[in-house]
Amino acid sequence: MQGKNGIRALLATTILTTFSFWSLPSYADGAAADDSLDELQEIVVTAQKKTERLMDVPASIAVVSSQSLLQANNTQLRDFYTQVPGLNVTSSGNGRTTIAIRGITTGAGNNPTVGLTIDDVPIGSATSGGLGDAVVPEIDPSSLQQIEVLRGPQGSLYGASSMGGLIRYVTAAPNLTETFGQVAVSGSSVAHGGEGGGGRAYINVPIVEDKLGLRVSAFARMDPGYMTNANSGQTEINVNRTEGGRASLLWQITPSISYQASATYQHMTAGGSANEYVSVDRVPTYGDYTQAPIAGLNTGYLDMGIYNGNLKADLGFANLVAVTSYSHTVFNGPQDTTGTFGRYLGFFFPAPALPALGTGIYNYYQTNKLSQEIRLESQPGGMIDWMVGGFATNEDNLNRQNVYVANKANGENVGFPDLYTVFGPSHYREYAGFGSATYHFDDKLDFTFGGRFSRQFQESYQDVGGVLQGDNEITDIHSGTSVFTYSLGPQYHINKDMMVYGRVSTGFRPGGPNAAPGEPAAYNSDTTTNYEVGFKGVVVDHLLTVDAALFDIEWDDIQLQAASPTGFSYVQNGGTARSRGGELTLTLTPSEGLSVVANLGYTDATLTENIKTSGLYGLKGQRLPYSAKFSGSLSADQKFRIVDGFNGFVGATVSYIGDRYSVFPTKSTGQRFFMPSYTTVDLRAGVTHDDWNLSVYAKNLGNEIAFVSGGPLDTITRTGIYSAAIIQPRTFGMTISKDF
Repeated sequence: MQGKNGIRALLATTILTTFSFWSLPSYADGAAADDSLDELQEIVVTAQKKTERLMDVPASIAVVSSQSLLQANNTQLRDFYTQVPGLNVTSSGNGRTTIAIRGITTGAGNNPTVGLTIDDVPIGSATSGGLGDAVVPEIDPSSLQQIEVLRGPQGSLYGASSMGGLIRYVTAAPNLTETFGQVAVSGSSVAHGGEGGGGRAYINVPIVEDKLGLRVSAFARMDPGYMTNANSGQTEINVNRTEGGRASLLWQITPSISYQASATYQHMTAGGSANEYVSVDRVPTYGDYTQAPIAGLNTGYLDMGIYNGNLKADLGFANLVAVTSYSHTVFNGPQDTTGTFGRYLGFFFPAPALPALGTGIYNYYQTNKLSQEIRLESQPGGMIDWMVGGFATNEDNLNRQNVYVANKANGENVGFPDLYTVFGPSHYREYAGFGSATYHFDDKLDFTFGGRFSRQFQESYQDVGGVLQGDNEITDIHSGTSVFTYSLGPQYHINKDMMVYGRVSTGFRPGGPNAAPGEPAAYNSDTTTNYEVGFKGVVVDHLLTVDAALFDIEWDDIQLQAASPTGFSYVQNGGTARSRGGELTLTLTPSEGLSVVANLGYTDATLTENIKTSGLYGLKGQRLPYSAKFSGSLSADQKFRIVDGFNGFVGATVSYIGDRYSVFPTKSTGQRFFMPSYTTVDLRAGVTHDDWNLSVYAKNLGNEIAFVSGGPLDTITRTGIYSAAIIQPRTFGMTISKDF
């Protein structure tokens, strides 16, 4: 214990001393700053499958650089999503994460509404059968150039499951002429918990100069735990360990032909969830930062491997791009289900034995996904910029679930026959053709149109058994759907660095089969149509940049997850909804080395008619799950020279998330879990000398207790104790790195 307190004291003292030192005006005001401190970096993105300035893209896009992530030790989406207007990240516990953009979500357990790609490679399953809305890779920033968040439907370029938006991890490509790299170590300490730490390294080597280059990165990280299990007495149970790496080989075959092969691997182990047990009114059942699951349950692990090859060729009249990828994902997350299935134990065991017994569920999901995309892109500079391509993907999913009788002391199976068993392999295929064209009327006015025709096929086999089921029930259901998505709109360039645009775009999630016993056999695709106007521009040269958008998204035939009376989940189509709002990003550079960024978001996402499914209850006008009406952040970062050879930076971010509601109840008397608004303050600072870098940070400085999700332990009656995910308490940390 003394050792832990010593580490915490050292981290806290170092950080506070560093901030105090850099706040002294005699150092910053009296020193000449680097010439580079006042330079504005032009942001380049690949959101539309081509390289272009962010200022020229007629869509709402947020860009987060890897450098800013590393400086603040923001290694996961949950660390920085509050700084991206319209983005919401919700933890469901034991390693599951659900992403929503512009309020387009109905909660976890559904087909995903946000697409994920690494460069041009789609990752994760397109269906709930492959846990597509809950398995989110956390690519370490050392492997990345930046993260691009595309807001609004992206169906015309990215197909299924991007009806709310898309997140692109843009990796750093190998350099063919220089050898360089970095090694780094870090440590952290969290309030109410323990210590964490990790290391990362990358190296770039030109094997054959101008011909063949290799970039390799690796990382390992332990995130400290801060939750206590009141049932077992264990502390710091939610320690998470993550390790992985990426290798990328670039071969410049000829001046006009290149091939890049990459492999990405990640392994995550969640020791427990960051969920507190509370009443529906958020009163802690056992105290703050405390839960009471059966020991050994509510854990999880994720293995993910992604392998891809990217061929690019300049054909003279056009550029050819061919992307082939294969991914393998395994998720295992055992959970305590006593709240739902424990009621049945009295059928099989005498009353004196019941206090020592509970139920657990073994969850196993596996997805193997193969994708191929080929496209032709016009050479820039003509009257018409065009793109045509084809896409195919084939994914095999496997889901195994077993509800078993567990020993409450250790979570082990007591040997009684399983209450329920589910064996559910499924298959998803998609074929699509797509294209886009931008017509340049003159040097100011453009008009863009894009379209995509997709055909999806699904097969779902499910074998349900167990002592509560009785005889095994087997279903084998096939479905096929076709969807056309499009985007169109004008762009008017006021000048080189100022543009207004209009955009209409659509997205969809594929329909599919339902295998829950006694429930509807299939459900339809749902669609979103986005109407958007925006402005991007440098309003005052070298002083103020503005990125603003207003949107109206109409959501039809919503897919909703309901629960049967016996606890099985299934999907139904349930009516319509609308999300209206806006996003605003202001970047101010008022003086040398100083950058101030304000992000504001307003999202009014509500049902526009009553939910029509039999398993859920929601009324017209009620807000969609986990959507905050107001969100925003204000960041300020100052770079400066301390003394000759020493440069520094200091920064702070204040983030605000408005109040939210959880998923819809199963009956009219049910209550939705309410999550009040919250505000957090983060600080960061750093110093560089030659090739050495030191950065320190403080997250959630006010030690705010805030809820990001919540659901009842009893999923049938949806009453009693709730399990609610909370944000990480106050955390101090430090990173030291060496460039070479």
